Amino acid sequence: MRNFDPFVALAAAATVTSNLRLGTAVALMIQRDVLYTAKEVASLDLLSEGRVIFGVGAGWNIEEMRNHGVDPKTRGALLTEQLQALKEIWTKDEAEFHGEHVDFDPVFAWPKPVRKPHPPIYVAGQGPAGLKRLAEHADGWLPHFVTPPEELRRVRSWLADQGREDVQISVFGAPADPELLRRLDGAGVDEVSLLLPTLPEAETLELLDQVAKTIAPLRAS
Repeated sequence: MRNFDPFVALAAAATVTSNLRLGTAVALMIQRDVLYTAKEVASLDLLSEGRVIFGVGAGWNIEEMRNHGVDPKTRGALLTEQLQALKEIWTKDEAEFHGEHVDFDPVFAWPKPVRKPHPPIYVAGQGPAGLKRLAEHADGWLPHFVTPPEELRRVRSWLADQGREDVQISVFGAPADPELLRRLDGAGVDEVSLLLPTLPEAETLELLDQVAKTIAPLRAS
């Protein structure tokens, strides 16, 4: 992996911005310690004055999971318990959790997040188990930009049937293609994050200017 650690990079971004939301798409929570992660996310939320969105997924790389000591067959159940445990740590002065995959006695973990009751949790995944996790434990859904519009509409309708009209749909990794963005808007997507390749500073700034010009008419409409 050549990427920066996400929380180090986002902390650096937090220090030079005031409105930019800071999120992961996605953090492989199943390969992380839940107590350390709770502190990292809460610390970032405090430093950024409540701008964190915590995007998570169960992952797809079986070899990578096994290298981290994760059983691929139970990764979904593990992620579900981790999300439950995170909420306990973030919202209670003395937190404990006893599940099949996550188990710890009472702990004190500070700081607490600025956002109440906790930073929004966005979940990736489109299978039945992933959507069940989304409806029961998450604040937002992170579908990939190649997800068909009819599937986006179906999930929106299904969430409404579960009493979760409040779930945000945030498509990630999309190119700055006006036609694609119009289709996503028509499918009821709440927001789209655009892919930004790693380039030298001058080229990155030029590309950002181009993206701003591309999406300006869409934002105006």
